[in-house]
Amino acid sequence: MSKFKIVMTTCYGAANTGQLAGAITTELVKENEDFHLLCLPAVAINKETGINKVKNAEIFVIIEGCPVMCCTKIVEEHTGRKPDIRVEMAEDYGVKKSSELTYEEAEKVRIKQDIKRRIEDKSAGRN
Repeated sequence: MSKFKIVMTTCYGAANTGQLAGAITTELVKENEDFHLLCLPAVAINKETGINKVKNAEIFVIIEGCPVMCCTKIVEEHTGRKPDIRVEMAEDYGVKKSSELTYEEAEKVRIKQDIKRRIEDKSAGRN
């Protein structure tokens, strides 16, 4: 199994925070060739390809939508691995959760830049 540099998974939940987390993750993966997206349902059904992607990630990142921490719980339960970086929209960035599936573009850009910085710092050995 090949080693993946950065593996990311995210919430695409039924609230603005999940939609924001998903949009940020999708953009980061599209914009950075070393970033790979993990299919969270594949992990939840114990699909070997999903499990191995987590286990073989140099840096594993979870971007949560809200404090329920669905992604973290699924991954830890099925792989035993804790994320190297975990952020959550409400707690870490002050996004107020609502049932509306919209978010501010400026907020997305701000949070995406911070997450990319965190990943770069981790890659460079700065925690």
